[in-house]
Amino acid sequence: MRVPLAVRAVPSLTFRAWLTPPPLGRDTRDRDLQSLAGLSPVHYGGVPGHEIGTGALAIALHGWGGRTAQMAPVARRLAEAGHRVVLPRIPGYAGGPPTDIKQAAAAVAAVIEDLGPPQLVVGHSFASMVLRLVFAEAAPPRMALVAPALDVNDALVVFGERLGLMPWARRGLRQRLETWDPVLWPTLSRSSPSQFPGARILIVHDPADADTPFSRSAELAATRPGTSIVAIEGAGHSRILSDETAVDRIGVFASGTRLRRESAA
Repeated sequence: MRVPLAVRAVPSLTFRAWLTPPPLGRDTRDRDLQSLAGLSPVHYGGVPGHEIGTGALAIALHGWGGRTAQMAPVARRLAEAGHRVVLPRIPGYAGGPPTDIKQAAAAVAAVIEDLGPPQLVVGHSFASMVLRLVFAEAAPPRMALVAPALDVNDALVVFGERLGLMPWARRGLRQRLETWDPVLWPTLSRSSPSQFPGARILIVHDPADADTPFSRSAELAATRPGTSIVAIEGAGHSRILSDETAVDRIGVFASGTRLRRESAA
């Protein structure tokens, strides 16, 4: 990715880049239309998205720079298991305008206010942080976190490396984020065993994930009661959403079956 020197060197422009989702290519848009075939377009809480199935409510959330179409394989599996699955297009979607995590959390909260509390939530990557804000006081009975982002410091490192940021631009970005919301920063810069109170959690993660460290997921699973982890080698960060093993494990979890901690090659 070719990044302008100004973005790599000027902290104010670096901060703007941090808030701007990646673009959506035409080929990806065409593939997404095929992936969403059979799902119904919907609007809940003023948020557009798609829906499939009937039964207990489940919400499937894409990550930063993600798309609802990425969640379609999981949604179809959950629909087969007897869930009504809603896939909102939340702020931070690919090709969308600059935004931030608070706007994403507000969108998810609006969907829930319209639909009522879900029995299950599936979140990919950045959506895991969004859910920490939405469910700070009480969480759904079951949550599946796929390649979760659990500490914003990890995201800063990956962002800095991918864009080739100058050292002072990295420091400036961090300072801006810390002062942008002094209360929010400490919440997102650590992973706590007390997060998502009341939920049983399944984490599905590739140990070699280059975007979100598996070690954070393993630590949360080891320290938080009611948390299981499945390591799926070679699934990648985004491809894991269509990995048959990952999708099946989420479906089994949604049905109420407990999973032991294990690896899936």
